[in-house]
Amino acid sequence: MNIPPTRHELTANMKILMVAICLAGAFIAAVILKPTEQTTTTSTVAKPELSPDQILAAIPVTSGKSASENAVKAAVAKAKSSPMKPEAWVDLGDALAQRMRESNDQTYYDFAESAYQQAIRLKPDYVDAMNGMAWVEGGRHRFDRSMEWGTKVLALAPDSADAYGILGDAELELGNYQSATDHYQKMMDLRPDLSSWSRGAHLLWITGNKVEANRLMEKAIRAGGAYAENTAWCRARLAMMLFHDGAFVAATKVLEPSLREQSRNSHVLLAAARLATATRETDVAQQYYRLLLASGPNHDALVGLGDLQADQGNREEAEKFYRQVEELHAAHLASGFHDHVQMARFLADHDRNLVEALRLAEQHKLTCNVLEADVLAWVYYKNGDQPHAIDAIKRALSQNTPDAEIHYHAGMIAAKAGDRDAAERHLQAAIAMNPQFNLLQVEIARKTLNELSGSKVSDNDP
Repeated sequence: MNIPPTRHELTANMKILMVAICLAGAFIAAVILKPTEQTTTTSTVAKPELSPDQILAAIPVTSGKSASENAVKAAVAKAKSSPMKPEAWVDLGDALAQRMRESNDQTYYDFAESAYQQAIRLKPDYVDAMNGMAWVEGGRHRFDRSMEWGTKVLALAPDSADAYGILGDAELELGNYQSATDHYQKMMDLRPDLSSWSRGAHLLWITGNKVEANRLMEKAIRAGGAYAENTAWCRARLAMMLFHDGAFVAATKVLEPSLREQSRNSHVLLAAARLATATRETDVAQQYYRLLLASGPNHDALVGLGDLQADQGNREEAEKFYRQVEELHAAHLASGFHDHVQMARFLADHDRNLVEALRLAEQHKLTCNVLEADVLAWVYYKNGDQPHAIDAIKRALSQNTPDAEIHYHAGMIAAKAGDRDAAERHLQAAIAMNPQFNLLQVEIARKTLNELSGSKVSDNDP
């Protein structure tokens, strides 16, 4: 039996947001750096209004029999038979949203948007459809629009748990962690379930409370949800929390139920591949990455396969995968899909087109999001811009997020600045936290630490 959280379960375990660091970094970036043009994930040109038949005709027909695929088929049939019922279009939008979560196919944002918009045309103040639009805009990283929709919902329905969750998602992505805490807490108060607890767990992890984060994610898993794949997502998220802590055996056990059921959830497969890579089960890692690619191009799978080849000395094979990553990014730019941060990180990690990496990363140069700030710092470092690298890594470290790569980046930046003590401290923290945090980067961390300390660091050291 799951015990509902107390009134301030999330808030009580949150650290106070280090506003001074974030604001100071934003001020320095605003003063020193030239403003760059902000990009959006899709064109701002108004899309032509589609007829119900056009909306339904655009939705791909799949041959699979997963719960989400069956839900989409049933919802399409319902919308065809009852095109004047707004509820039918919201059901369709929700089914398409679930399909996107499971497949990570970004085109489902467009299909879901069309369904929700049709519901709004039929019923302008339809809260469920407005929440759907808030989710779509958040997924596209247009957080101002997502928050606008969410705020409209709360004006009509002050007790909408979904709206609080979506507003919390936007605030989290923007790095406004205290606001995200407030929204998620309200969601948990209104509807304690897998959706609210998993959100709270992720926020707790970001803000450095990994013990409570793990506990709350376990609670979400025990609660379960309407779709088994949502529980699978929680398992994948918990597995990655444990991965970051170097607990590979525990992480693998968390994934086992989903893998036993042959889950095709992209998050599960990616987590399994990363764990297999960390434990040097190369063939297994490749199998998971290729299984992920069977559903369509995937940035992380292509990078992972390339890195496995590079680690084995197969530079030509690695380059083939890396070129596919760049081709996928070009396709994303053409379609409006937002992948700027992950692409900037890839380019910096692999010393490719660092000027482009800087252009992409600087679109978030004022960020208070610790993960974005980490990438920004790494890109500045690779471009030889130490002052801005130091400023950005301070923001990345501000929440004590238990991610070894943040400490690795901090250590490399400190080493280049000549701060030996800080460099050793952060590099030691990275290796202690997760001795296999990144297939290619961890060896650089060890080599740098050896040079700084003058002592050999064993590959098996915890």
